[in-house]
Order: sequence, then structure tokens, then C-alpha cells
Amino acid sequence: MKRITKVSAGLLTLALAMSLAACNGNNPFGENGPKELGSLKIGSQGFAESDILAQIYGQMLAAHGYKVSYVTGIGSRETFIPALQDGSIDMIPDYAGNLLYGADPKATATSAADVMAALPAALDPLDLTTSSAAQAQDSDALVVTKQFATDNKLVSIADLAPIASTITIGANTEFETRSYGRSGLESVYGVKDWKFKAIDDYGGPGTLSDLLNGTIQVADIYTTTPSIKQNDLVVLQDPLHLIAAQNVIPLFSKSSYTVNIANLCDRVSNVLTTEELMSLNEISAGASKPSAESVAKDWLKKMGLV
Repeated sequence: MKRITKVSAGLLTLALAMSLAACNGNNPFGENGPKELGSLKIGSQGFAESDILAQIYGQMLAAHGYKVSYVTGIGSRETFIPALQDGSIDMIPDYAGNLLYGADPKATATSAADVMAALPAALDPLDLTTSSAAQAQDSDALVVTKQFATDNKLVSIADLAPIASTITIGANTEFETRSYGRSGLESVYGVKDWKFKAIDDYGGPGTLSDLLNGTIQVADIYTTTPSIKQNDLVVLQDPLHLIAAQNVIPLFSKSSYTVNIANLCDRVSNVLTTEELMSLNEISAGASKPSAESVAKDWLKKMGLV
């Protein structure tokens, strides 16, 4: 989902060593916290949302007796899966749909229930496992302006079918060939003959600008992007699950997973919604540019988790 540049194995080893050396592993809630239960290295992929999620789960564990350190900027699944397997990290927040497809390229599940049902068998050969998925999803979404939705009575992706030949969809170049792109829109929802504009900023400022000025009528924007709320945009519903569910999910090496750790992570996941994650991203991108550590700490306190 997020695009991170791969690093070589040598650079990864160096980066992990440097990151671990820089981490003091202190309990962020003071030295008088609970008795230490063990040490955990929490990874993040290298973008703001991943850093925040790593801190949220990590601080929850630290507040309940674990000595936690952080390994940031690891990169893509091709890098952090081996890091879990060799013990360089013990856990990393991931996204369920992409995790499944990475573990099993032949997987076809798209709904949240089907993705979660398929994950254990896909992860088992890799010696990986997960705790429960959060309600929060950071997935691709087809988004329109509120005015365009009102004018064309748009609620779901299916409602685009009658006007498809008149619209332009803006997204990254690879969108057209993705399973939820041109072929999927036609086969699942009957949306065909639309025009396409490649805007390679992953739903960023260029995509938003073109959507607001009418250059495009539909945009592919991640569901936790603050611009959706800030501009009162409408996310078209996907009742037939064309786009795979991307629930936030803590991913562990089997050797690091315990029931106690999973229960603590579940307490976070149970209250982490898409709206909350969008709000956390908005705070992180604010004028004061707060650290992921402080954003996570404030949220955990607000939610009554620590």
C-alpha cells in the first residue's frame, strides 16, 4: 500500500544496528512502571502512519511491563518479513490485505472476513502470526466531491456505471492494471469506458487539486488521508469488496508472540478506527509537526488505555 524503496541486506543490517543502538527502550510512562516482562523490538515501515502505529502498540506494551525499543524506517514487506524471521524485530504493524497477498500471491480474498480467515494458513509457513486486526483500515478508495456525489446520486461504486463514459479517474499509473482498476471495475460493477489520468502522488496534493477543480471526477485516495475529511469528500461504498480490506494488524514472529502480548495489542485494536487513524495522521501533519511518540502517547491517554 505504501511505497517504500527497498534496501539491500547489508544496508538493512547496518540500519537495524544503528536504530537499535539509538533506542534506550525506556518505558514512556516513567521508571515506576510495572515489572519488566521481556524485551520487544517494534518495527515501522518508514512513513508517518506506520511510525505512529508502532509507537501506539509499543507504548501500550511498555506501559504494561515490557521493555520496548523501536526499529524505524525498515521499508517494504520484502525487507521486514526477513527481519521478523531473523529476530531483528519482533513485531511490526501491517495491513491485512497486502500482508495476505505478500504471503500468498495466489490469494483472492478481498472482504475483511475472508482476508482474516486466509491469513493463518498463509503466514504459518513463514513462522509468522498476528494478533487481532483493528477496525481501522488504510485502503485504496474511490472518492468524489460532495457536490459531484449529490448531482449524480452517488453512494457506491456501482452508481458510477451509468455515467462511466463521462468521467475521468485519477490515480497512480499502475491503477489501471490493478485488480481493482479497469478490469475489476467493469467485471464487478459494470463501470467501463472511463478515461484515466495518471497522477503519481498516491492520492496526494496533485490528485486532490485535480479532483477539486474538476479535471478528474473520481480519485483513488487512501481512506486515512486527512484531505478526505478536510474537504468533505465522499468515499464511495464498495459492497462487493472489489478493493481488498486493509485492516491494521500487528504482525509477529511466532517466537515473540504470547497470549499476554496479543491481549494488550487487542485492547488497542479494539478502539482503533479508520476515523481515529485519520485524525492521528492529521495531527502528525499539523503545523507543529509532533513526533510519532508524542502523538501516540496522547492518543493512548485519550482512549483511557494507559
